[in-house]
Amino acid sequence: MKFVTLLSSVMVSTVVVAAPTPIASPPSLERLYSLPWVIGSTPEKPAWSPDSRHVAFLWSEAGTNTRDLWIADTAGHPAVRLSPVAATAAFTVPANADRQVALQATAARERDPGVTSFTFTAAGDALVYTRQDALYRVPTAGSAPATRLMATVAGAHELTAVPTSTLIAYTDAHGLKLVDTAASAPVVRTLVHVPDDVMVESFRLSPDGRQIAFLEADTRAIPERIIPDYLGAETQAPTIRRAFPGEPSERYRVGVVATAGGDPVWMDLDGAPDDLVFSIAWSPDGRHLLVDRSDLYIKHRWLRVLDPSTGTGRTPYEERDAANVTAEWWADWAPDGRSVFLTSDRDADYQLWQIPLNGAEPTPLTDGRAAVFSAAVVPAAHGILYISNRSQPEDRQPYFLPFGGQPVALSQDPGYHEPIASPDGQWLAEIDSSDGTPPELYLRRLNVRGGSEPARRVTHSPLPEYEQYPWAVAHYVDFPNVHDGTLVHARLTLPPDFDPHRHYPAIIGSVYSNTAHNRFGGRIYHPTWALDQYLVRHGYVIMNVDISGSSGHGKGFRQRIREDYGGVDVEDLYSATRYLAATGYIDEKRIGLWGSSYGGLLTTMSLMKHPGTYAAGVAGAPATNVFHAETGEMRTMMDPVSRAERYRAASPFLYSDGLQDPLLFIHGMRDDTVLLKDTLTLAQRLILADKNFEMAVLPDAPHGWDTQGLAQTRYAFRRLVEFFDRYLKPDAVN
Repeated sequence: MKFVTLLSSVMVSTVVVAAPTPIASPPSLERLYSLPWVIGSTPEKPAWSPDSRHVAFLWSEAGTNTRDLWIADTAGHPAVRLSPVAATAAFTVPANADRQVALQATAARERDPGVTSFTFTAAGDALVYTRQDALYRVPTAGSAPATRLMATVAGAHELTAVPTSTLIAYTDAHGLKLVDTAASAPVVRTLVHVPDDVMVESFRLSPDGRQIAFLEADTRAIPERIIPDYLGAETQAPTIRRAFPGEPSERYRVGVVATAGGDPVWMDLDGAPDDLVFSIAWSPDGRHLLVDRSDLYIKHRWLRVLDPSTGTGRTPYEERDAANVTAEWWADWAPDGRSVFLTSDRDADYQLWQIPLNGAEPTPLTDGRAAVFSAAVVPAAHGILYISNRSQPEDRQPYFLPFGGQPVALSQDPGYHEPIASPDGQWLAEIDSSDGTPPELYLRRLNVRGGSEPARRVTHSPLPEYEQYPWAVAHYVDFPNVHDGTLVHARLTLPPDFDPHRHYPAIIGSVYSNTAHNRFGGRIYHPTWALDQYLVRHGYVIMNVDISGSSGHGKGFRQRIREDYGGVDVEDLYSATRYLAATGYIDEKRIGLWGSSYGGLLTTMSLMKHPGTYAAGVAGAPATNVFHAETGEMRTMMDPVSRAERYRAASPFLYSDGLQDPLLFIHGMRDDTVLLKDTLTLAQRLILADKNFEMAVLPDAPHGWDTQGLAQTRYAFRRLVEFFDRYLKPDAVN
C-alpha cells in the first residue's frame, strides 16, 4: 500500500507501508537496557597483523560490556577468543553482603570494559593487550594461553609495536613509555615524562621504529572548577581543569624522541601555543614530519613539513575560510614523498585533494558530487580508500581511488561502512551496520577494479531473542525550512503496524547534528536505539533531523549554524513539526521533543521560542549557558567578548519567560562538560517566573548520563517515557 502527501509547504513524500502483521509482545524498557544486550556487543578496534593474514578485534560473544580479544583469519576459519576474561576479586560479592553492596558490585561488573588496548607484535606472532591495569601476551595462533607480563601498567593505552623489535610503546598519565615484551622480567622505560595536568595525547612511530613523534597537551593554564561530590560520608569539593570560551585552553607542542632514549627535539609548528594539531604523519622515508594545524577557531589551516632532527620546517599549503565551523580534516603523505593527500572543503564540500610540496596548484581527486568523510592511503594497493555518501545522504560507503585513476565503489550495500585495509592491500575488515542491522565485523577482498565483493561475516552479535521481535526500520524524508526553503534531511521511524489513516503522537529526537544516518541507532553517542524501538512499539512516530551544521549536505548547510546556536537549528526543528503535521497521520497537538547536551539546548530553546508547538520536551544535560560551553564551541560561536550578543542569543537560560509547555530536565551531578550549575540556574529563573517544570537529578552520572551505568540509564529513560506518556498520550491513538 502507498500513500503520497502533496502539500505546498513540504516536499513530496512517499512511504511504502507493509500490511499489518501480528506483533510479538515487545521487550520491556528494563530488558532493553539490561545485560546481555538483546542486540549483542558491537565489535571494536579491528587491527591487521603485519602479514595481513589475521585481524584482531574486541568483542563480547555473550553480549555484555566486557570485551575479549578475538582473532579471525582470511582463510575462513571461525574467529577465536584469545583472552579468557574472568570475574576478578574487585567485583566479587561476599556471601553476607547487603543488597546495596551487591547492587554496587553488579554496576561495577556492567562497567568493566574488559580488554581495553592491544597490538600485534612487530613479528606478528603474538598479541599484547591490557586488562585491568595488567599487561598480557598471547600467541597469535591461539595454541597457548595468555601470559601476564606485568601487573602495573595502570592507564596504559594506544599500545603500538615498534618495527623490527620486541618493544611496545604506549602512553599513560605520566608520559610516553616502552616495554620489551620478550624480556623474562619486562621493565618499563620512560621516554617522555610529563608533570601533572600535562599528557601525551598521541604518538606516531617512524617507519624504521627509531623515532617517535608525539603530541603533548598542557592544561596547566586552564582554570580549576569545583564539581561537588555528595555520595561519600561527607560532601567533597574536587576540582577539575575546565575552561570556558575566552579562557586559556590547552597548549600543544610536537616533539620527536629516539626510541633509544634522549631529550626530545621540539618542532617549530608556526603559530600560537593554543593552535590545534589534527594529525602527525611520517614521510615514507622517515626523513620528514607532516603536521596538520589550524588556529583555535579553525578559520586558518596550514600544513607544516618538518625536519625531525632539527625541528625546523616550512609551510607549503594554507587555506582560510572565515565562515568555517567544522574541521573534518585528514592529511597524509603520497608514497613518493613529494606531495600529500588531504580532505578539504575549499570548494562545495569535503573532497580529496593532492597538494604538491613544490608550490604547484592543488589538484582535486574527487568530483564534488558527494562528501568525503574519511580516507586512508593504501600504498600496497596503489590508491586511497575513502568513505562517501554518494549513493544516499544518510549512507557512508567505501570507495577506492587508484593513484592517477577514477574512484570505484567497493560495495553496493546501503548503510554505514567502516573499513580498514590490510597492509598488503588485499583485504578489508569492516564494521558495518544499517537501520535494521546491528553492527558486525566482516572481511572482504579489496577489489581495486570496483564491484561489490562478497563479504564474510565474522561476528554474530544479536541474541536469539533479537529475532523474536519485528523491529521497526527507518526511512528518509526531506522537507524545507519554512523560513528560507533550505532542504532538510530526516530519519523517520514508524510503528511496525503503521496505519496511515490513524493519528499518531510524534517525538522529534534525540535531537543533535548528524542524527539522520543509516546506521543502527542513527547517532551512536547515546544508546537510544532501544528507546526509539520501545517508543515506536508503543505508538509513537520518531523523527531524527539533520539540522543545520550536519555533515554530508554541503559546506553551505554546515555553515548555516555559524554564530547561531539556538537559531537556524531550532527553526529546522520547527519546520520538522510542520512537515509532520502536514502528513495527515500525525496529531500536531501531540509532538514532543528531546535531546541531550547541545540537544538539550535545542530542546529548551525550542520550547521557549515556539510555545504551544511542542506538547512536552525533555532536556538532558542541557547546554543552557553558552558562555559556559567548552572552548571548542568557539569554532562556531567565536570569541564571547566580541560576540557577546550572539552568545546571549544562543543561551536558553535568558529566555526562561517564554516557557509555557511541560519540560523535564535530566542531569548528572558529576557532569564536567555541561555543568549542573547551569541547569540549576535556569531552574531558579523558572521558579521566579512561576513556570512549571520537572527535574531528574542523577547523583553518580557524568555528562553521558545514559551511558555510564544501566541502573541510572533505566531510571532516566523511565522518567522520560512516563513524562511523554503523560503529555502525548499514545494510548489515545485514533
